[in-house]
Amino acid sequence: MTQIPLINFEDDPATVREAIIEACEDYGIFNLVNHPLANDINRDALSETTLFFTQSMAEKQAVVRTLDNPWGYYDRELTKQRRDRKEIFDFGPGFSIPWPAGRQHFRRTMELYSDRCRHLSLDLLDAFSQALGAESSALRNAFDPAHSSFTRLNYYPVNDALADTDAPAAGPLGISEHTDAGGLKVLQQGDVAGLQIYHDGWHDVSPVKGALTINIGDMLQVWSNDRFKAPLHRVRASSGSDRYSIVFFLNPAMDCVVTPLPSAINSRDKPHYRRLSWREFRELRAQGDYGDYGEEVQIKHYRTET
Repeated sequence: MTQIPLINFEDDPATVREAIIEACEDYGIFNLVNHPLANDINRDALSETTLFFTQSMAEKQAVVRTLDNPWGYYDRELTKQRRDRKEIFDFGPGFSIPWPAGRQHFRRTMELYSDRCRHLSLDLLDAFSQALGAESSALRNAFDPAHSSFTRLNYYPVNDALADTDAPAAGPLGISEHTDAGGLKVLQQGDVAGLQIYHDGWHDVSPVKGALTINIGDMLQVWSNDRFKAPLHRVRASSGSDRYSIVFFLNPAMDCVVTPLPSAINSRDKPHYRRLSWREFRELRAQGDYGDYGEEVQIKHYRTET
């Protein structure tokens, strides 16, 4: 399998909803075409991403994240206690973002791109709510107006710039296997393939021209009471060509408590999860990004006896 389900956002809402149900029951991921993010916005955002990461290391380190501020540049993130072969720049709400000095177009482009991704994500969330037999707005309160969503710029270089430094040894992958913690993810892959999902074995998710790749996260798996499964995925280490991508993570408000939707439960299918604090879950998962603290918390740790 090299092509995941393809959904046309301009189809009638009922068709889109049924396509989402089928895709997320089987894969948890799909490509979305004819979406409202204009091609020029996507191209501009990817171009600015490339320009940012091709700066000197000194320029990137000038906007590095700190212990007190999670936003900015970072090149030593861990997944499953292994250093990813990538560099990132994160930005989101709640803290002062260290935007690069003198690059106003970069900031404007990224803020616009992130805003468009958030609105698209909320529209998709409405379709997920209806797919689970709830009102279209059933999940919106968890994400709107308060939320903890953020945008990540990714750079997967062919050569590991930290290979001869005191950084932890890099793992064999761009990003090790994981599921996403939050609601859903909007990914612009660029032109170079690297994303893989596990579906009876590991399979490439090839970029589709003009498409955004959407996958659900752990919280939607909980809300759906396991009807939808967050896909296990990873990114291959770059070989031959550097790779760039942009990810928007739609995450709930920090004080959100997540449980299966009532419409996802019936007399024959009890709740699979106990009450889950998003703040607790996210903070425990984030610890694994910075050091080896043993097994990362997963939603399986919140399962009930069924």
